[in-house]
Parts: sequence; C-alpha cells; structure tokens
Amino acid sequence: MSNKTKNIRCHILHDETMIHNLESEHFNVSYWQDKPGFSPIDGGRGGSVKILIDGQVAMLRQYLRGGLIARFLTDQYLWLGKSKTRPWQEWSILKLAIEAALPVPQPLGIRVIRTGFYYRATLMTDFFEGTKTLAESLFHNSLPQESWFRLGRLLKQFQVKGFRHADLNANNILMNDKGNFFLIDFDQARMMAALGDWQWEPLYRLQRSLDKINRISPLHYGDNDWQALMDGYQATA
Repeated sequence: MSNKTKNIRCHILHDETMIHNLESEHFNVSYWQDKPGFSPIDGGRGGSVKILIDGQVAMLRQYLRGGLIARFLTDQYLWLGKSKTRPWQEWSILKLAIEAALPVPQPLGIRVIRTGFYYRATLMTDFFEGTKTLAESLFHNSLPQESWFRLGRLLKQFQVKGFRHADLNANNILMNDKGNFFLIDFDQARMMAALGDWQWEPLYRLQRSLDKINRISPLHYGDNDWQALMDGYQATA
C-alpha cells in the first residue's frame, strides 16, 4: 500500500494472515498510549513499545539511529528505494529465519514514510510473552552452565544457516522461564554464503556487551559462563 500527500509517501507492508487490518495510524505510538496492553519496552536505544492488536501482543519499534549521527538525524535514513529500506530488509531476513525454524519474532507489518530524500520507519512484530532479556535475567540470577552451552549452540545454528546478526548484545537475546532463547532486532542483519572470519565479530560483540553491563551493574556472570557458551558454539557442526 502506498499513499502520497504532497511530497510525503507512506508505504505499508503487512501480513494479512496475522492482522486483518493495519492502517498507518497503528504505527504511531501515540495511537496506543491510552489503550489496554500498552507499555514501553526497556533495552536498546528506545523507541519500542508493547501493544495489543487484534487480540495478540505485539511490539512496535521505531528505527532510531545510534552513534554521533543520531545528534543530527535521529530517525531519518537516506531513501534508496523501498526494497533497500531497513524495515523491508529486516522483514525479509525474519521471514527467512522463520522458514529455517529459528526462534525469531514473526514480522506483522512495516511502515515507511518518505519525505524527499529521507524516510522514517516503524516495524511491528509479535512479542514473546513471558521473556526477559539476557541482561535482565543475569541481574537477578545466574544461568546454569547447560543454558550457556545451549545459547552457544543456538548462535552457531544461526550462523551455519547464514544469518549474521548486526547487533548481537545482551538486550537482543531473550529467555523464557523454560530456558528457551530467542533472538530479536535483525536491523541490518545480512545473509552470508558460508562461515568465515565474519562469524567471530557477533560473538565478540556479545562478549563486550556482557562485560560492559557487568562493569556498570554487576551481573551473575563470569568467565566460566562465557566458556560454556563457547563450548556450545564449537560443539555444533
């Protein structure tokens, strides 16, 4: 769907099997603020909220920049065509991951608003109820070594199937009370033809994330936990 008003164009893509009717207003946080089920989601750069739509819990995430450029272009990106926008590419990656039976959120809809040479975007996915981020879990309790082993094995499974997560950190890994892990936020993720030197950078990024959080607010996490994760990673063919 594409609407044009003056120099503004709105493009919407959504999964009609999951949500019957998705309008542009449904991507505005202000639309949901006074409705049941609304709450902000901690972690990451912000811009994410939990909503209730068509009887299902969903997450609404606005694309926000990080780093120095965020001072000038908080939520604007250069327009190079609809298929090259960040949400359109993330939608494709998530669909491939679901086809590969990997634990990622189901994409429900995306909205891209183009104004001249730039665009702003929002993604809606389903929400994993009853989960906490890895960081949040470690604030309260330690994880069994077997859990770290399984996490390492899961990360290797993603990579063996070609998925390179661009921001693998302790807030983009979720865990439920059954000990199952899920990966979220596949913005700028890429599909790779084969394993290579690239496979180590996401792991180092996760390790740096855990170490950084641990320095600021001590976690139930140590060297033995990371070793158990690496044992699981290296044990998976």
